[in-house]
Amino acid sequence: MRFIKFFAVALSLYLPSAAFAQNVVVELFTSQGCSSCPPADDILSELASKEGVIVLGWHVDYWDYLGWKDEFSRPENTDRQRGYRDRWNLRSLYTPQAVIHGEAQTVGSSEQDIRMYVDQFQAEKPLLEINFNTSEAVAIISVSALASRLPAADIFLARITPEATTSIRRGENAGRTISYVNVVEAMTWIANWNGKSDVTVRASIRGDSKYVVLVQAKDFGPVLGAEYLN
Repeated sequence: MRFIKFFAVALSLYLPSAAFAQNVVVELFTSQGCSSCPPADDILSELASKEGVIVLGWHVDYWDYLGWKDEFSRPENTDRQRGYRDRWNLRSLYTPQAVIHGEAQTVGSSEQDIRMYVDQFQAEKPLLEINFNTSEAVAIISVSALASRLPAADIFLARITPEATTSIRRGENAGRTISYVNVVEAMTWIANWNGKSDVTVRASIRGDSKYVVLVQAKDFGPVLGAEYLN
């Protein structure tokens, strides 16, 4: 089941005339206990090398009872997927599920659909600009609107593991060795943003970790912007 966005079409009426590509965020809800997920994990790995695409792997925990506990699974990841489910009135959670830019969703192994949405959103002008400076322990992040009438949003900082490989010994994927990209270790809420005024916020970081800044409209709305922090 797929959802075509309407929000961004309306926003396009207020975009500035300058044209340059925006980063498109592809989120994959996956599990090591799901036999249908490895093809989706491979697609996410391929998309990670595509310019202007930021991928996030969210490992959910509701398949952990099948004989193998996903080492990356977190209840918070499942909570995030529930947020999208409730927003779109889906009947249930499922894996693999891909959410593209917070505006469309499809089966995570449907490469054609995912790439179609990525191309669609990359063709749009960016809605905001994200700048940052980092030290070993602190990131200073600035967000500026590039369009008018943007909705209120949350600013998040996601800590990621860029690459990981797991040999699965039990469960539906027993005997398989699967590689992952941009596994979300944790996501921290940093600040509210009113969608209008420039804002600068500080966040604690680990100097040896990688991060993604994510600005998303309230209540699991569209992604307004995202950048790799380092």
